[in-house]
Amino acid sequence: MKKEWSGSKVDVLLEDLEGEKLVRRSFRGAHESLTDVQVTEFTQALESVSDFPVSHALVIDEYRYTY
Repeated sequence: MKKEWSGSKVDVLLEDLEGEKLVRRSFRGAHESLTDVQVTEFTQALESVSDFPVSHALVIDEYRYTY
């Protein structure tokens, strides 16, 4: 079986302190090998234009398997 990268996305969880909940935002189209620095810079940029602070971010890699 062959593992083949098919895409990545970054999910960012923002803290709504007034509503006491987390707001999840997904960003598709990420590159295959994101570094910690790239993810940190992205979340900092997002936080600078958002009313909510970033709680944490997840990088989700998607693969398909072929025979």
